Amino acid sequence: MSKNILTDITSSAKKCLIIPHQSPDGDCLGSSFTLSNFLTRHQIEHFIVVDDLIPSNYKFLEKENMIKSDEVKGTFDFGIILDTSSLDRAGTTKEVIGLCQHIVVIDHHKTNAYFGDTNIVEMVSSVGELLFNMYQEIGYEIDKTDAVGLYTSIVTDTGEFRYSNTSSDTLKVAAKLFETGFDFENISKEIFSNQELEKVLLKSTSLSDLNVYYDGKVALMKVTQEMLKDLGCEMYHSDGIVEAGRDIAGVEVSVLLKEVSSEQIKVSLRSKSYLDVADISLVYSGGGHVRAAGCTINKDIDTAQKEILEEIARRL
Repeated sequence: MSKNILTDITSSAKKCLIIPHQSPDGDCLGSSFTLSNFLTRHQIEHFIVVDDLIPSNYKFLEKENMIKSDEVKGTFDFGIILDTSSLDRAGTTKEVIGLCQHIVVIDHHKTNAYFGDTNIVEMVSSVGELLFNMYQEIGYEIDKTDAVGLYTSIVTDTGEFRYSNTSSDTLKVAAKLFETGFDFENISKEIFSNQELEKVLLKSTSLSDLNVYYDGKVALMKVTQEMLKDLGCEMYHSDGIVEAGRDIAGVEVSVLLKEVSSEQIKVSLRSKSYLDVADISLVYSGGGHVRAAGCTINKDIDTAQKEILEEIARRL
């Protein structure tokens, strides 16, 4: 293998799969979008495997070569898994992953399990920033289409450059992308000013039942199956709710409990200044970043709430 896996892919691959993570967000979709453009420009046949619904504000990243796991046929030289810290978080089945001769993991989570044949894991702002650096290493000329995906990845995972994962290098990358002349204003409108009414209603309902604990240091919200049914929402409409809790003065940790079923609760965690929520998520085999992480607790929502609050309390 060469120093940069992209060189091996462009020199030897005939067919590839791009695999973002479950419940796709701006980082994995943006990086999938640019990597697809990269492979297209190198005339490599490929598909993006996306089983979950794509949130409406990322519809502009949809491509004709996006397929579901049950549509994958044949074998592939490379399976490129993006923004995914562990195999069980990959947005496809183990059977599909088994069709790939070589698995490449490109990720930026400190909790990455290094489950690929090749693992490129660097603690930068986003997979978009990581791919930008990889492109630079091989002299690949980034075009406007690439810039759309890379910028989406970076601007969403940095919270519009507000989060602590934003570095001077991140801003330099963004500046380089601006030089391509892509329409960043339209992209920002698509991402941040294009929310479905259902998402707004779900956020409002969840916030109306917000509770704080431990002298106001922890904010906790819920999204239950009953709420989804009453509002006509899907679980992906809960994206962004957890950040609203963190924005409250005095809150260090924001928690969102998402009731997938009566015995499966997905937990989103965000911290503001000092608590390592990735460390908490690892207790439940989850993962993520110091300030943003998630996990799954296979218990009812009341038990999950009690347990996660106790884990947080031990660290406050």
